[in-house]
Amino acid sequence: MRVYRWDLDKTYLETDFHSLSGLVRSATEPAHAKRAAPGAAPLLRALAADPLARISIVSGSPEQLRPRLEEKLRLDGVRWDSLVLKDSLGHLKKGQLRAVRGQLGYKLPALLQARAGLGRGTREVLFGDDAEVDALVYSLYADVLAGRVRPRELSRILDAGGVYPEHRDAAAAAAAALGTADAVDRIFIRLEQGRPPADFAVFGPRVVPVFSWWQAAVVLFAEGAVGARAVGAVAEDCAARGGLDTFAFGGLLQDIVRRGAVDPAALGPLELPEAVRAAMGRAPPGGAAPPGAPLPDYVGLAQGWAAGAAPRRDAG
Repeated sequence: MRVYRWDLDKTYLETDFHSLSGLVRSATEPAHAKRAAPGAAPLLRALAADPLARISIVSGSPEQLRPRLEEKLRLDGVRWDSLVLKDSLGHLKKGQLRAVRGQLGYKLPALLQARAGLGRGTREVLFGDDAEVDALVYSLYADVLAGRVRPRELSRILDAGGVYPEHRDAAAAAAAALGTADAVDRIFIRLEQGRPPADFAVFGPRVVPVFSWWQAAVVLFAEGAVGARAVGAVAEDCAARGGLDTFAFGGLLQDIVRRGAVDPAALGPLELPEAVRAAMGRAPPGGAAPPGAPLPDYVGLAQGWAAGAAPRRDAG
């Protein structure tokens, strides 16, 4: 079995939470007015089409938005198995203001708790964005599952990130209850904020920043997770709603090959316009981190995120 874990805001939905008007609009607009990111809906539908796959959504959106978010997913024809939303009102009642906006102390415990009961053979692929802390949370989650970060060290990292003690303890307890499994295959981060992919190199080659969900579809095709029809459906959506043309697709393919996220030889069966395939052929080979590479400096990264900093290639 494979579990696909998705975020919603900025990952699946085009949400503006950086302005007051955007927050108000997100909270009040009907489901049919919410816009999925180009390529997100067909990609998620393709992943959910596998009867052995499970779709798990963990979002920082408040619980009060559940009816509208579920309606939006149904309108998009998306099947999901679980949808976890944040109890923002509960945090406010406790005076936990950092927890209302912060995601480290919310998403990590939620992911670890959701892993309970899954066998060692269950693989995972995670989808997030660069607007919040997804790369850090997902990478840390993967290393906790693999036993590379133990519960005591995890507590130290969460303390560095300014996580409230009850959320820190919940994460550590959930981690201690799990067996070890190097279960996370890929972490896709949508570059919604325009950050350069090199900023995420600190997390290693498992984290794949993408400028478009079509790039993620191509990587997943090369790894046998989706078929050529799914890649085409994602491309059509990105062209129709994202404004991508043949040259843009060629540049995206060249980029993802150059960064070493996909083996060009695995794309042979994929029907690509000649201009796109020519761009792929000109791409130099990418590199990957050597086996046994050191862990990211999670304490330093957590401190940086708590202070409002983004990950940088020289961090750790």
